[in-house]
Amino acid sequence: MRARTGAGFVAALALSFAAANAESAPANYESALKAAQDAFAAGNYSAAALSLDDAQSFRPYSLFLTRNRMLARYLSGDIAGALAIAETVAERGLSLELPATDAFDKLRAEAAFTAVLKSFDENAKPKGEASIVVSLAEREVLPEAIIKAGDSVLIGSVRSGAIFEMTAGSLSAVAALDGGVFDFALSPDGARLYAVTNNQLAYENAAGRPAEAAFVTFDRAGGVVASKTVVSGGGVLLGDLEADGDVLYATDSLTPRIFVLGADGVAESLVSDRRFVNLQGLALDPKRRRLYVADYLAGLFVIDLNTKAVTQIANPKGVHLGGVDGLYLYKGDLIGVQNGTSPQRIVRIDLDRQGLTARGLTVLQQALPEWSEPTHGFVDGDRFIYIATSNWPAYDDAGKLREGAVLQPLRLMAVDLN
Repeated sequence: MRARTGAGFVAALALSFAAANAESAPANYESALKAAQDAFAAGNYSAAALSLDDAQSFRPYSLFLTRNRMLARYLSGDIAGALAIAETVAERGLSLELPATDAFDKLRAEAAFTAVLKSFDENAKPKGEASIVVSLAEREVLPEAIIKAGDSVLIGSVRSGAIFEMTAGSLSAVAALDGGVFDFALSPDGARLYAVTNNQLAYENAAGRPAEAAFVTFDRAGGVVASKTVVSGGGVLLGDLEADGDVLYATDSLTPRIFVLGADGVAESLVSDRRFVNLQGLALDPKRRRLYVADYLAGLFVIDLNTKAVTQIANPKGVHLGGVDGLYLYKGDLIGVQNGTSPQRIVRIDLDRQGLTARGLTVLQQALPEWSEPTHGFVDGDRFIYIATSNWPAYDDAGKLREGAVLQPLRLMAVDLN
């Protein structure tokens, strides 16, 4: 489930007029960003750059902030500093999307940036083989949840709440839940399908209803909903789901925390952390009693399920660990769907033997023309099979098609992990 950014940063800066206190260390991201906005409004670009550095410390993998740190330095006359930021992005295999504004147009014209802008263009090119598992005629599913269940594959729709079963290359609806389906898990015996649902963020039947997020248990044999547990406690948007036996864990992307639903049917917050910003994928390591969790803007964390301790994955190589949506454990490494980066990528993150340090990152596929925002998938032997065409960019938050949007057919693709 991809996070969405609002209006452009420079436009937002122009709307801020309060005085900044540049000498005091920011208490949080909001105060750092406010100081940057005030400095931009006053034309003090050096101070804006420092405040944006502070903001980036709270959201280390925000390319939005990185781009504007570069811009602030450029506007202050610090060409070398701006270039160093751009080169770091390029070394990570990424590119920065530079909008068509006067400031960015001038930066693009600087001879000093010619080489790094060329690297951005190279980094944006497709990589990897496009291995299509199946391409279906359906275009308006807005699929997010997917899981292998025996010989079939189950797919959930964010837009309609439908659960589809795919067998022999065809899709048939088996149920309709009261809320968009964001992720699946199976009971140990495969008899129960667990789902997390939300009646917001592109769900087409949300109009006039209060926001609701829930854990749902679906009886596969009876074809009925066996239980539904609505989650309360502030704004909630349940995104990704993992099952440890009959105990369920889910990320809350709106108020960043992890929820747990025990066998008693009670949902409660398991852990929150001041470093969390926008939680996405979960990957359970049952042997070590750990949960790996991806944060779009803060990177990767691991949660000890025995102690509830939260540890950020160390990153001594400085690879880009942000922008990860779907997250999966494979032979001690992590497979990530980075749909919050430019370019979008499927990556394998090499973990050390303790599972606490990222030793490197390998791009398996990126920017394939067959994609329309990949999201979730599953490990199937030595392959990772995933939703290649979620079509998220085609819809607004009310589940309506954006003007001029082109929908791609529902396409599952694969990448070799071995």
